[in-house]
Amino acid sequence: MTFDLWGAAYQIMDGRCSGDGFRAFRSWLAVTLDRDTLERVLADPDSLADVPAIRRLAGRETHDWAPSEWPQHDVDGRSFEDPAGRPWDFDDPREVARRLPRLGRMFPRIGEVHERGNVHWAAG
Repeated sequence: MTFDLWGAAYQIMDGRCSGDGFRAFRSWLAVTLDRDTLERVLADPDSLADVPAIRRLAGRETHDWAPSEWPQHDVDGRSFEDPAGRPWDFDDPREVARRLPRLGRMFPRIGEVHERGNVHWAAG
């Protein structure tokens, strides 16, 4: 799991993806996606744009999503490795466009402006 995948989850959920939210998102991926799709998403987080469950959310504000539609799953005490790669500013539209062009177009940030640096990662 990488910071780009966290950035994808953050973009899809309109900035509502804390560390706990990312753990729930990773759990959702493991439970929902078949092995080939999961491997493709892990290699290229922007390929989440091809996942039907994600596509169904595009164009709708998060407050219109039913609880069962949120791409999150109960973590059930699972432990996860820290994200790989370098952290980046998920609120920077240029970085989103560069790293996640398809998801950035599918899920434009329609919520309120989020505080810069809202997602900070620290080991431990």
